[in-house]
Amino acid sequence: MANTFIIAKKEMNSLFKERTLILAIIVQLLIASFSSLLVVGLASFFDPSALSNYDEKVANVGIVGDGELRNFIEKSQINVYHYQDLASALSDFDNNKIDGVVVIPSGNASGRDLIRIDVYLPKSDIRGTFVTLQLKKPLEDYENYVRDIRSPRIGFEPVSLYVDAVPKKTSTYFEFIYGILIPLLVFTPVFISGGLIIDMFTEELERKTMELLLVSPASFGEILDGKMLTAVLIVPLQTFLWLALVSFNGVAVNNIAIILLLAGIIAVIVVVLGAIIAVKYKKRLIAQYLYSLILILMFLAGYLFADSPFNLVTRLSAGAIGTEALAYCAAYAALSIPLYVYLKRMKIA
Repeated sequence: MANTFIIAKKEMNSLFKERTLILAIIVQLLIASFSSLLVVGLASFFDPSALSNYDEKVANVGIVGDGELRNFIEKSQINVYHYQDLASALSDFDNNKIDGVVVIPSGNASGRDLIRIDVYLPKSDIRGTFVTLQLKKPLEDYENYVRDIRSPRIGFEPVSLYVDAVPKKTSTYFEFIYGILIPLLVFTPVFISGGLIIDMFTEELERKTMELLLVSPASFGEILDGKMLTAVLIVPLQTFLWLALVSFNGVAVNNIAIILLLAGIIAVIVVVLGAIIAVKYKKRLIAQYLYSLILILMFLAGYLFADSPFNLVTRLSAGAIGTEALAYCAAYAALSIPLYVYLKRMKIA
């Protein structure tokens, strides 16, 4: 056991010289430190309507033409500018005097022609998103208005469906923070440690230093244990730091102790799996490639059942589950035992 701690101390000292690990930690540090900003920015990509929760500048929209849609736009919260022709409206649009242009269709709701609406938006994704969000309401109201007038032409009565107790959609930020951001910060150190143990072992072989370690008082099993201990210990340390930074950004993270325990247990499984691959294949490129493939399969399989580590972290951090998660932690810990026994029976050729 003493030799194991000596090897672990040696590996811990060498970690500070590992540029890849340091770079990964810096990236995670930036993500955790600026989590609030990232949530606003990234969540808007897959749900632009989430930006409506923030106070935003009222869009200046130019309208060309005269029709029923004009009344809906004028009644909205948009600053409306009237133009006689499209050319003058586009001139002000190109000079950033207005944020968008809407060409009012000449047709009316009682007619039979298709109603075409031309909308000109800024090339900037952010500005375009804000203008779209503010135009969405009057355009939807106009669409419903036209549907109500033209629906009798269908010739039959549509079947109305009534569903009781329809669950409301949760907040986009809630989904992003607890469903993506926190699990990502918790398990990224786990994935890194799995690759780290492969580097630790294969570099000893490539540099021909494994023979020196084997002639020392430390056995092959103690050498592996020392390296794996280092790879596992850095996981809860990093996870605690990331969760602390997320909490500092105003995000309430529940059950931190159980999350750290779960991250440590999953780290043991992944690190032991990485060690098995490294001992079996010995070549860094082959081992890392195989580890990456297995990691992808594990990541995808993790979402096939409700009590996967990813879902557990989501539920724990959101406060949807408490100490009952310890039973799942025990089940995952039991899963690591046969892997560790198999690793200890392996020998280096």
